[in-house]
Amino acid sequence: MITTWRTLEKLQSEGLVSKLGIAEFGVARLTRFLEHTKIKPSVNQINVRDCCVVPKPLILYAKQQQIELLTHNDCTNILPRGTLRQILGSGEDGSGVLAGEGNEGGLKGDVEPQWVVKYTAVVKDRGVVESKGYFAVAELRD
Repeated sequence: MITTWRTLEKLQSEGLVSKLGIAEFGVARLTRFLEHTKIKPSVNQINVRDCCVVPKPLILYAKQQQIELLTHNDCTNILPRGTLRQILGSGEDGSGVLAGEGNEGGLKGDVEPQWVVKYTAVVKDRGVVESKGYFAVAELRD
């Protein structure tokens, strides 16, 4: 994760990204993470799906580090098993990238998700969500 963060820091230094954020970091994880960063995250998003209160120690630590806390209630399983095959498959809702059950057309093999990142673009100074979505990387295995 630190390697990825370093890449993001570079993008921000080049002016291509204005703010960097993280999600689901408690106090212990955030403390360890900050030891390895040059540029601190400006935001830490916390899932409040199963509870409605952000832990007080996290609120205090984030304030001390000048990291804004935001809450969300996204599901924790963004890409359930089989979803990628459905999206990329040749079925009615698929894009046709993967071969169908009869191995006709498309790529053949098993799709294994590697990671998923959610992004949210917010209009500066208005707090209005302009765009949101996901980036995902998967590996095709024989």
